[in-house]
Amino acid sequence: MTTPDSPDERARLFVALELPASARDILARWRGAILRDTRALRPVPVEQLHATLCFLGSRPVAEIDDIAAACGVVAGEPVAETRLDAAVWLPARRPRVLAVRLEDASGAVARIQAALASALVAGGWYAPESRPFLPHVTVARVAKDGRVKPSSLEPPPAAEVRGSRVTLYRSRLGSGGARYEPLATVELGSSPEAADPVSVVRRFHAEQARVYAGGPVEALRELLADEVVWHVPGTSPIAGEHRGANAVLAYMDARRRLMDGNFRVEVHGVAMIAGRVVQLAGGRAVRGAEEVTWETVGVFRVAGGRIAECWLIPFDQAAFDRIWS
Repeated sequence: MTTPDSPDERARLFVALELPASARDILARWRGAILRDTRALRPVPVEQLHATLCFLGSRPVAEIDDIAAACGVVAGEPVAETRLDAAVWLPARRPRVLAVRLEDASGAVARIQAALASALVAGGWYAPESRPFLPHVTVARVAKDGRVKPSSLEPPPAAEVRGSRVTLYRSRLGSGGARYEPLATVELGSSPEAADPVSVVRRFHAEQARVYAGGPVEALRELLADEVVWHVPGTSPIAGEHRGANAVLAYMDARRRLMDGNFRVEVHGVAMIAGRVVQLAGGRAVRGAEEVTWETVGVFRVAGGRIAECWLIPFDQAAFDRIWS
């Protein structure tokens, strides 16, 4: 990996799912006719066609090595099998780019993006966008001071796209447009056991966030050992020792139902200490007309790429019990 020399320098960074050369060539040929008819569009160089997963913006170059290491969280994710989908103008009303959606029927790209975002948020390097993640490839940009009228376009051929690499890029701006410099690459599927215990816990948090936002609870099962034990202290309805994957999933579902689906967790930091993964996190929800918040430490024992045991430790046990009662 190459990083700039001065630690005081800043770099515009983003992380992207790379596309195979065959998919880039198909997109380049498809957009050719469109560019002939729409002079306000400027093509993205073929070698720069990719699907952005997280845009970090300007970061100190001293952080690049840590950011690159955090991207390793997706090493345990399988290769993303997608296909080219419909053309889309972004944003819809006054578009600045022409893009092509990636059909993500299996949810593979979304899972990769969620795991990556969770790891980067935990490190303090990334602020998630408020809009839902849309897997897409930007193929052309509207020229400066140019305008286009959004129109319906014929989609490109529905070619299969096999995304096997996630790359951290630095964007260098210049008079001829941006130039993308690859800084570090993660091969998907290179770690069947999900890389390391910290990566397992980060993946768990990413899946848990989707569950608390209304997603299926069963998505968490593959990250839990069959005989997993979840220790929750106190006297609230969620307290106790939840033993086995089914009991832990029921516990997660109970938390979601008690908070009427508006429960959110923010991870402040994750570290490996004495063979355990220690996670500092805060929770936020609205019960009735009252907003409630709490802080906890979670201690995780990971074995064989799955969470085998968790100890939840609230900062204020009495307040925690009142919130969940």
